[in-house]
Amino acid sequence: MQNPVEEEDRKWSRVSLRIASSTIDPMNIGKQLGLEATKTHLKGSLRVAGHKDVWRSSLWLLNSPLSDQSDIADHLRYFLDLLEPRERVLNHLTKDCEIDLFCGFSSGSGQGGFALDPPTLSRLAALRIPVVFDLYPPSVSPDTTDEE
Repeated sequence: MQNPVEEEDRKWSRVSLRIASSTIDPMNIGKQLGLEATKTHLKGSLRVAGHKDVWRSSLWLLNSPLSDQSDIADHLRYFLDLLEPRERVLNHLTKDCEIDLFCGFSSGSGQGGFALDPPTLSRLAALRIPVVFDLYPPSVSPDTTDEE
């Protein structure tokens, strides 16, 4: 059993590659990248069964396989290692897609942060993919975050 101080200081982070398009099918995105998505949806499909809201664009999403206890920089380096060899495909996709690395972060106490070292920042800049940081309050668990 964790003591209350350890639970209060618990941090989590998750990172996902999100590729949204109004014109390219998610299956085609995955085929071009040579990767299998964690999650996809098609433009015009229902957001929630039984409701009228539909997705305005298609989505291809890949979650980092690292633990939510891993540092956010480790998640980003995982994606850099995966995406740098696919830079040409990513550049081609940017013509018809919105691409970003979506980062979720929370700490149990509401305090805390992370650091990105210069080599990681340089690699991110060279890839030219926006990085989105979404901060969650202490009461939100990583299983309830919505990467979309």
